[in-house]
Amino acid sequence: MLLFRYSALTFNGHRIHYDRSYITGVEGYPGLVVHGPLIATLLLDLLRREMPVARVERFEFKAVRPLFDVHRFSVCGRPDGDQAVRLWARDHEGFLAMEASARIR
Repeated sequence: MLLFRYSALTFNGHRIHYDRSYITGVEGYPGLVVHGPLIATLLLDLLRREMPVARVERFEFKAVRPLFDVHRFSVCGRPDGDQAVRLWARDHEGFLAMEASARIR
């Protein structure tokens, strides 16, 4: 449901995010593709929850491997100095799916 709603929110009508029979039958993927920007949003949410007083001044992310709804994935982060945070997402096998950085105040 989250993938469908995020697609609607971002006006992303691509079937890879909500049509399971299309993505598995036509595209040959194991499941629905999780939006890259959704993963980035989840990384920012992790930062907000763990450092609620931090003010994000800059955020950059790069998707490096797709994530699918049929597998769990993890969002992770750690401080990288006084004013920076390193964030990343890993797939169910531990492979890096997204890397990100945030400058905070």
